Amino acid sequence: MTARTFGRRGGGDGGTFGAGHGAGATGGFGARAGAGEDPAMAARRAAFLAEERARADRPTENSDGLDRTLDMPRSGPIFIREKSLGTAYLLWFFLGGFGAHRFYLGFPVSGAIQMILWPVCYMVAMTGSFGAVYPMMIGGLWILIDAFLIPGLARQANEKARRNAVAYNFM
Repeated sequence: MTARTFGRRGGGDGGTFGAGHGAGATGGFGARAGAGEDPAMAARRAAFLAEERARADRPTENSDGLDRTLDMPRSGPIFIREKSLGTAYLLWFFLGGFGAHRFYLGFPVSGAIQMILWPVCYMVAMTGSFGAVYPMMIGGLWILIDAFLIPGLARQANEKARRNAVAYNFM
């Protein structure tokens, strides 16, 4: 079935889909045997199918074969939701050991390193091994330094969001 035969009965595939398999007397699904079609519904369906066929027959203007008729030009300002310093600090205070503030600010690699480092060191320390003390101190120091780095990280994340939004707008 192609776009040109969409909605037509017997569109070259050997018959109507569903004919003889629980279909009604008219050959379509949902039609009751002996019941006449609703004229308003038939008119709406015919208008829809005519519109779809006209759209399928329209040549595309681009070379990639995609239908760009629905692409609307942007009008008006672009609103970008900026990353909040308050949210970043709350995530740092309550979930800083898991790197949640870094994930929020768009730094997933360092957030994943923090997320792995802190709990693993804590579990090793709970077993009584002294080898986890130094990595745990480094992780704790990193989280403490992040308190001072959060404003710069938030500024970078907001600039990146603005740059990506403007680039998307002019594509």
